[in-house]
Amino acid sequence: MTLIIITYSFVPSHEVIVQPFSSKFSRTALLSFSQTYSKHIENPEEGKPFRVTAIKKEGKPLYSRKGRFVTLRANEKYTFNVTSLDNDFMQEAISNPSFSFEIYNEKFTVELEKMEIYDEERITALIPDDRLIRIDFLTPTLLQPPRPSFKRKKNRYVIFPYVPLLMSSIVSHWNKNMKRKITNVLGLRTLYYLKEVDYRLFPITVKYDKGFVRGFTGWCLFSLEAKRNSKLRNDILTLLSYANFVGVGKSRAIGFGEIRVRAADQGRKEKSNSEAQQT
Repeated sequence: MTLIIITYSFVPSHEVIVQPFSSKFSRTALLSFSQTYSKHIENPEEGKPFRVTAIKKEGKPLYSRKGRFVTLRANEKYTFNVTSLDNDFMQEAISNPSFSFEIYNEKFTVELEKMEIYDEERITALIPDDRLIRIDFLTPTLLQPPRPSFKRKKNRYVIFPYVPLLMSSIVSHWNKNMKRKITNVLGLRTLYYLKEVDYRLFPITVKYDKGFVRGFTGWCLFSLEAKRNSKLRNDILTLLSYANFVGVGKSRAIGFGEIRVRAADQGRKEKSNSEAQQT
């Protein structure tokens, strides 16, 4: 199974106000040309083979707190990303490199800017094998504990990346969509092979469907304690790399739980290179 990552871009002709969580724009854009996406999005099953992000400005996802609307500025470039594990969608995307659709009583033209294809080997190689792993939670993340047997009307989400829930969320999506299954990374052992060493997290309330939900954003630094070159360590790195493309938690298919995972040293090198280019 391969991952297809597509970046789309568009430029509004004038100022437009969009929903508080802006991925509705991205989803509507795909529905305008993709029967494959439409088929999957109508299915209530978990672990869909699609992830559509919120609109981004210079790589930063756009969403607002507590129901305030988001404003798109005229003549400025915006992007959004699509992850798909369905090859039929790739063919649809190639056949529609530029398309137009209407939303908010406005017409938008969207361009396919970049397409990348990853197999499992390439996914695994994305994160260097470092002791410290940093996860940035870029959009509100909704990690849900297992439901008890008694009925409850409201969902329950945690506001900290509790490792057993985090890894369970990634594993369930991987095992549903990838040919090779991973089974050795779950349960309380996760608390011992991936340890929190530092964090800066922010509880956040955002508009969700007809109400509001409380999740979290920010970052957390983990120490990877699994033995080097072991199957366990390789599987952990593979799963964390995979989560870069599919997200974590509930409603990741519509842009919640978007994360960036990298080795801590990798992040320091990227920052140094960026600062060197600016001087």
